[in-house]
Amino acid sequence: MKISAGLLAGLLLCPVVALAADPFGYDYVELNYQHQSLDNGTTTNGPGMEVAYTVWNQLQLVGGYAHLHASEPGSDITDNNYYAGIRGESNYTDSTDFYTDILYLNNRTSSQTGNSTDTGYRLAIGMRHLFSRWIECDIVAGHNYLGQSSNDGTIGLLFNATSWLAVGVSYSHNSVTNNTSSFRVRAYF
Repeated sequence: MKISAGLLAGLLLCPVVALAADPFGYDYVELNYQHQSLDNGTTTNGPGMEVAYTVWNQLQLVGGYAHLHASEPGSDITDNNYYAGIRGESNYTDSTDFYTDILYLNNRTSSQTGNSTDTGYRLAIGMRHLFSRWIECDIVAGHNYLGQSSNDGTIGLLFNATSWLAVGVSYSHNSVTNNTSSFRVRAYF
């Protein structure tokens, strides 16, 4: 009788142990603040947000928004950038995951000369690596299929302060917009 109860308890706990063994969280809400340098010398900055939610085993829905405004006097540029899509992730080792993003992009720019909207798609491949349970590196390479297509690369570091909260920084170089740096706060759920 004791063996049957022990086996039953073990079988019931297996899914919980398997979930606890995955050190990466793909269900989160992230708030960030971005600073972007454009090719024409203008600098924009502002808040952003990203949400990711697992809908099926290793497949997430991803969406985000950024509101960037020119910081120079006399420049009246505002960007409202939206994206939505899917992410597929795959465990490589206990400390490394690879993922692919397929996103729809909608970038709206308002300036003194008028408004414009650029829509398209993004394909990105990324890697998340844990150096320790506290420090994670995220590296992404992507291509944006827009009116003015571009390539970009991003590297970010996250400090996992708790099991549900992380803070970090990232740096991105884009062939059109040059450089973007950001500060991030991520809450896992």
